[in-house]
Amino acid sequence: MDHKEISRQFTETGKISFEDTQGQGFDWVKVEQWRPEMDGLFLIHEIYQLKSLVGNFSEIALDIVEYAADETIFLSPQPSWNINKGKSGGLIKFALVGSPYWKQILQQIREIVFLKWEDEKRSSVIKGGQAFPFTRKSKLMGLYEDGRVKIING
Repeated sequence: MDHKEISRQFTETGKISFEDTQGQGFDWVKVEQWRPEMDGLFLIHEIYQLKSLVGNFSEIALDIVEYAADETIFLSPQPSWNINKGKSGGLIKFALVGSPYWKQILQQIREIVFLKWEDEKRSSVIKGGQAFPFTRKSKLMGLYEDGRVKIING
């Protein structure tokens, strides 16, 4: 898989469709294309990207995100100045991708993306070389800027 080609395609079209080795299908779309009815989550590849996504977090909250298991998805309030303000009822899902394979693709794209789950099989997808670390059944934790944590499912 050519990461530069994936990045070029994402820049031109604003979307990339994947299927991982487990047959799980998903799209990565530009943040600006996100709509609240989309089933998915925001993907970040560096902890500093949290500030642009959910605002300032305490050091405790940042550590929780950074050291959580790779399969953990966080549910968090978004700041009032967020690009998608008002579209999600005030809460968004996000995850820090730690898997080297998928993280490398995100680093090549160089921006936060929204992962949208897809149920139907599609023919024009990029076949991922590994299983994607997140599923609809991944661990979900509520995380707040002051470091409060609520385990929603684990």
